[in-house]
Amino acid sequence: MANEFYNAEQVAKVGVALATEDSYLGALISRNFEDDLLGGGGKGRTVNVRIPSALIARSRGIDETTAAIVLDSLTESTIPVSLGEHIYSAVGLSEGDLSLDLENFSTQVLAPQVAAVVDQVEEEVAEALRGITANATITWDPADPVATFTQIRRELRKRGVPSANLNVAVGVDVYAALLDAKALTDASESGSTEALREGSVGKLRGLTVVESTRVADGDIIAFHRDAFTLAVRAPKVPDGASFGQTVSSDGYSLRYLRDYDVMHTLDRSLVSTFAGVAPMPLYRIERNYTTKTAEVVEVPGGAAIRVNTETAPEPVAGE
Repeated sequence: MANEFYNAEQVAKVGVALATEDSYLGALISRNFEDDLLGGGGKGRTVNVRIPSALIARSRGIDETTAAIVLDSLTESTIPVSLGEHIYSAVGLSEGDLSLDLENFSTQVLAPQVAAVVDQVEEEVAEALRGITANATITWDPADPVATFTQIRRELRKRGVPSANLNVAVGVDVYAALLDAKALTDASESGSTEALREGSVGKLRGLTVVESTRVADGDIIAFHRDAFTLAVRAPKVPDGASFGQTVSSDGYSLRYLRDYDVMHTLDRSLVSTFAGVAPMPLYRIERNYTTKTAEVVEVPGGAAIRVNTETAPEPVAGE
């Protein structure tokens, strides 16, 4: 299979199309800082996320003309967010592979490479979700699974988390319990990506519930879209590469490179991207109208909650 049958851009476009079909959990978290992160390539790129100032309104008499108004100061702070790994799949194709064995490059070579890269990105998202400390107060009753989701939503809202864009990744046992309880409203057309529309997606208590085999069977992981941030960006094509292209589509970027190693008579195919996931703290403004002060405080636990049904306490009778 010679290069003249396709060009680098065509191969990269096929690759990114395959990637967006498989990107699942990554579609549930924000990409707010993608333009700032990973801009220069490599690993460990950092962006300073701005925390807004907190102000409190003051008042004065309608007819007041002698007292001066009070001037408040704006005080902003930032938090550093660092993330970024170069995720890649590289394969060598022998003379025999190219001349005798390959019938469909996209199916036999490109698809497995893209699947490997996307799977690693998805695993990084799943690892961040699994890393949330399990909540020890929210209860679980398999006979009434909906009550747990009511508690989760209430806790998130009490923390000041917005009601929109609340997602829940659940293990297969939890999703099965919800199906048996006929608790889910079909939301198969509400996902923002084709991957979500094809997945097991439902609505419950205003939460978008997604089944995932990447979390524990008994896990319930609820989070606002902005509780984590994901960055996926293709590296630049090196100046010395004669066959290479970067392509972005539907929020996913990949680079494709191909060259020939004359010393080993080997054709090399490389698919790669920069990617990383970082948890984002949750802040809220607390105002004291008695002292006329306002401050920005970090909310313990942030905008995410994990409940494991195997370790969660059972509800107390009568409550």
